[in-house]
Amino acid sequence: MLKMLYRSLMFVFAAVLLAGCAADAVHPAITAIASLLELRRDDVRAPGAYEKYFADPAIAAELASGSSEATGTPQVPEYEPLYLTAETTSTADVAVVWKASDGFEGWPAATVFMLSLDDGRWIVIDALETTSAPEPLGE
Repeated sequence: MLKMLYRSLMFVFAAVLLAGCAADAVHPAITAIASLLELRRDDVRAPGAYEKYFADPAIAAELASGSSEATGTPQVPEYEPLYLTAETTSTADVAVVWKASDGFEGWPAATVFMLSLDDGRWIVIDALETTSAPEPLGE
């Protein structure tokens, strides 16, 4: 009987630990946008680097255009930590709140990237510029 109680308590303890870890997990759509933004900050010019983020390879090619040589100049400003503004089992909206920067005058306050789960990967299907930061999901 004591052994069964011990097992039950260990099971509950493990479940609580796993629940806590799951709460801290980063949504894969956020990870995808963070990776995409880092490519832009690193001024990556290879279209193939962007293709996994879009259904249409023409968008990847457009992001890589400008010149064949990277300048080393970030193509997007720095940004605040990313967060979800909406989520379903197969879609997610990720907000990027841009930090003010002299090199990016006229840049929107925030951009919301709309992603869709397609064959196991989160791809950008649209983006919306906003004049203020949208509310995080659940607030």
